Amino acid sequence: MRQQIKRMGAAAAVLTLATVFPPAAQADNWWEKIKVKGDLRYRHEMLDFGDKDPRNRQRIRARLGFFGEASPYTKIGIQLSTGTGDPVSTNQTLDDGFSNKRVGLDLAYFEATHPKLPGLAVTGGKFYNPFFKPGHSELIWDSDWNPEGGVVRYDRDLESVSLLFVGSGLWIDERSSGDDSYLAAGQAMARVRLNEKNSSLAFGAAYYNYVNTQGFQPFFDPGDAMGNSVVELDDDGETVLLFASDYDLIEVFGEFTHELNAVPMTVMADFVTNTAADSLETGWLVGVNIGKAKKAGSVDFRYIYRNVEADAVVGIFTDSDFRDGGTDGKGHELGGSVQLADNTTLSLSYFINDFGLETETPLDFNRLQVDLQLKF
Repeated sequence: MRQQIKRMGAAAAVLTLATVFPPAAQADNWWEKIKVKGDLRYRHEMLDFGDKDPRNRQRIRARLGFFGEASPYTKIGIQLSTGTGDPVSTNQTLDDGFSNKRVGLDLAYFEATHPKLPGLAVTGGKFYNPFFKPGHSELIWDSDWNPEGGVVRYDRDLESVSLLFVGSGLWIDERSSGDDSYLAAGQAMARVRLNEKNSSLAFGAAYYNYVNTQGFQPFFDPGDAMGNSVVELDDDGETVLLFASDYDLIEVFGEFTHELNAVPMTVMADFVTNTAADSLETGWLVGVNIGKAKKAGSVDFRYIYRNVEADAVVGIFTDSDFRDGGTDGKGHELGGSVQLADNTTLSLSYFINDFGLETETPLDFNRLQVDLQLKF
């Protein structure tokens, strides 16, 4: 009898373990839930500042990301990339005698959802830019800007209208002996589908409130305000730069898309004003994208004009290619791409800009970029 009881107990234990911890043969393989993707970009770049001799350089960007599920309702993303720590650039210049190039953490985030709360997502860590940018333009945020903190996002798709609401708290500078700097922001957008969905109109607004900016040193590089107005102080014989203004930004934007004979077109407009500044507080951008380089042999073209006054936005986070990064500039951006093969694109960009507009001698700035980008 005791032997039968032992056998019955052992069988029950095995059944319980099999129920709670199914055999590996029945469970999903963990690697099947992970998506690996990456890209390599090789760039030739020419820079021409005012009366200086043109500068030519070769640059690379490499990124490798791993994206998977921690649970049915929680996703995780981790990405490594080249770069020098710059918050808006992952490029590495080919120089320094064939030295090794730096690699850093570009993304590390979770995204949580729940079926009882459709359309709602909570994201934390270091993640992709959560804010909508008309035509993927870069008036306020550079395309490589990956913020840090937390975001709540809500998407609602109705019959002919899509709605987007974003609220976020983003950490900028943590100071051991002073107030921290952070960004509290919110954005709302609606997209209306027209003409049997061949066209759409998107429009919206956003508010970006930088806390503890005025009187603090410029973010990332204390010695370079990237066009923003500063106050210079003498600290034991060294010059210290401090932001001269706070940054409370109001943005309004619009985007119109249309497809004609299978050729997509996007017209964009973006406007921002810094309500905390007394002057030099506005920035605006208009542009057009035509075509989409997706299939082999397909092409696209873009044109953008913008004017960004010194304190319209925080200079370190705006487009790092326009006027060599920062504010207090205006001018043209032209570009195009051709899809050479699957996952292989050749692109060209040309910037014709002026910067230092508030100085006695504004400078001309021209930048040519030729990119070969390969993805997997």
